[in-house]
Amino acid sequence: MKKDVSLLIVHFNTPGLLRQTLKGIFDSHPKISFEVIVVDNNPHMRVLPWVKKEFPLTTIISTQENIGFGRGMNLAMQKANARYIFVFNPDIAMFEGVLEALTSYMDLHPDIGMLGPKLLYPDRRLQQSCYRFMKSNIIFYRRVPGIRSLPFAKRAVAHYQMTEWDHESIRDVDYLLGAAMFVRTEAITQVGGFDEAFFVYFEDQDWCRRFWLAKWRVVYHPGVCLIHYHRRETAEGSFFAQIKNPLTRIQLQSALYYYRKYKGQSHPRHDSHTNISP
Repeated sequence: MKKDVSLLIVHFNTPGLLRQTLKGIFDSHPKISFEVIVVDNNPHMRVLPWVKKEFPLTTIISTQENIGFGRGMNLAMQKANARYIFVFNPDIAMFEGVLEALTSYMDLHPDIGMLGPKLLYPDRRLQQSCYRFMKSNIIFYRRVPGIRSLPFAKRAVAHYQMTEWDHESIRDVDYLLGAAMFVRTEAITQVGGFDEAFFVYFEDQDWCRRFWLAKWRVVYHPGVCLIHYHRRETAEGSFFAQIKNPLTRIQLQSALYYYRKYKGQSHPRHDSHTNISP
């Protein structure tokens, strides 16, 4: 029998945060049926022994190498058996009522394919977790010191990040951050899982774009909150330090693939500013 929610976590190198994340999930005592599936994606830092001991209800999938985020999620989806899939980072604090609220809202809105909760930093500041589709120039505007402080670059980045909006209302958005995506399994059956050509980065933007192309709505819901212990590793340090960072090179490779994939295609929905009622 299908459960209500499958929480899927791809873990690589943050065992301490993963422990707290799993503790938060089980301590929230959801009043709906759920399962937790963890992809143990780092053969040099196995979490299987202690996860099975401390959280015996968790399903573990061990990979023989780091297969990337999207491929790891797809592996977990193959194992999942629920009406909804919750793509979930191993560095998020869960609270009571979150799964119930997301499930209830999706049940009431069958045209929504993907729902994203509000994410906060540990100090309770708003964390940007929904965006307009990224234009290629945004990558450089956010990285190059001599450019990112210029007014035109600031305006372009602010538009991408939707900073003109207070993020306190439910609304359709172009795409959601891959850290927390509550997804209808029926929609995944139609759209497919993550594009495995993305090792990491841009896979969330690509997936949401495909949802819109398939006429499934992607929605941000600030009435449901999570804490995300997030940092942008590819944006830390000087410009040259960023270029030397292997994650930056992977991100640029993903960007190149993404823009080639959708070259010449129009925006997948007509109105980027569509508001919806609760």
